[in-house]
Amino acid sequence: MIPWWRVLVLVSGTACAAVALPPDPSRPVLVAAGAAGTACLVAAVGRWRLAGTLAVTLVTATVLLADVLDSSVVRPVQTVLAGVLLLVLLTALERNEEPSPAVTVLRPPLARRLGAPALAVAAASLVAVTAAQDVVPSVATVVAGLLAAVAALAVATRVHRN
Repeated sequence: MIPWWRVLVLVSGTACAAVALPPDPSRPVLVAAGAAGTACLVAAVGRWRLAGTLAVTLVTATVLLADVLDSSVVRPVQTVLAGVLLLVLLTALERNEEPSPAVTVLRPPLARRLGAPALAVAAASLVAVTAAQDVVPSVATVVAGLLAAVAALAVATRVHRN
């Protein structure tokens, strides 16, 4: 029988990439989504940390690339949903990459474990609401958005490694 966390790695990773796809996707987004799906499959089958890190990086890059190339009205909602699915992917990868089920791992209380993801989803929702507003873009706003995207990618890959 296939463990549920391996299935969750594959389903959450491919769902995240699929949610990020715009209605009329361009070739770079499709290639990134295909690579992300393949990396999720390899990470689900194998238990290699490198494959998991590559899967998280490719899924995150797919979401960011789709955000840059699409400006539809539902894009902020898709981004928040993709962020939630990315958190599910990280949780499933953590479980998939554990050395063996015989090891006892002491975990902090549930409220403490869910605090950071809940804060991340709340921040993403705030950004999505702000992004849906009609504003005149400025250079500072664009640079701040790009820095936030790079920081999100760095945090996502760093959290997965730790």
